[in-house]
Amino acid sequence: MDVSMLLEEFGNCSFTARRLHEAYSILVRMVDDPDCLKFLTVAGAAVPGGLRLVISDLLKRRLFDVLVTTGANLTHDFLEAIGEHHLRGSPYIDDQELREKGLSRIYDVYVKVESFTAMERKLRELLKSFPQRTMSGREFLSKLGEQLEDENSILRVCSERGIPIFCPALNDSILGLQVWMYTQTSGLKVDLFKDQAEILDLVWSSKKTGALILGGGVPKNYLNQALMTASKPLTYAVQITTDRPEYGGLSGATFEEAVSWGKVKPDAYKVTVPCDFTVALPILAAALIDKTSPS
Repeated sequence: MDVSMLLEEFGNCSFTARRLHEAYSILVRMVDDPDCLKFLTVAGAAVPGGLRLVISDLLKRRLFDVLVTTGANLTHDFLEAIGEHHLRGSPYIDDQELREKGLSRIYDVYVKVESFTAMERKLRELLKSFPQRTMSGREFLSKLGEQLEDENSILRVCSERGIPIFCPALNDSILGLQVWMYTQTSGLKVDLFKDQAEILDLVWSSKKTGALILGGGVPKNYLNQALMTASKPLTYAVQITTDRPEYGGLSGATFEEAVSWGKVKPDAYKVTVPCDFTVALPILAAALIDKTSPS
């Protein structure tokens, strides 16, 4: 039994298993729809969480047309691309001891502080070849991806395949901070407001829209704003989140609520899967690849 068959069988179960089956069914329908502009939004720290190759593989296979993500994910993708690595650790440790050893912790993952120093050196080296003008964030990230040699880098994969990356909170990351520092003494500038027109043009020109939303956060809202502005609510909507709607945060907001904003069609194919997406995404990705790969 392959993973796609397993998810088909999940349809005979209840609770989260059935939700995962529904997510798979909707994503298959979305991927098979040639009229649909397909978004992947990724919140949080998915890359240090171990999902870098999963996300990269989905994008290599063009199962999604647009990526919206956080500066954290691009920062850690860049680190891996230049040969720095994340270390498996423990959440139950003396953090002062980690500090003294030059390690920073992301729950049960460690990153060497010196990795960020290496990142700054490499980034400054690469930015010397960038045009001395104002670029949109999307254009800047595409250019940055061109410079990377790692074939599994999310930045490189998107650049090679013409998949736009929108990172609305790029400055809220170490990558963004380093870019800002460089631009203070350079003619290179990055204007994230330019991205607004670019994502709106994509949505406006689409016949349908669909999205796999991992976690929520800024990436989810950034897409939502474009959908609302262009009056192109989602036809296909899958959300994987551990957040709850009762506390008012967007990451837990339901698609039913989104209908009231014009973000999701009333008759959309939609489901929210209450699950850690480091668990759910690899299963869904494997099944989608099984289903869409030539036999």
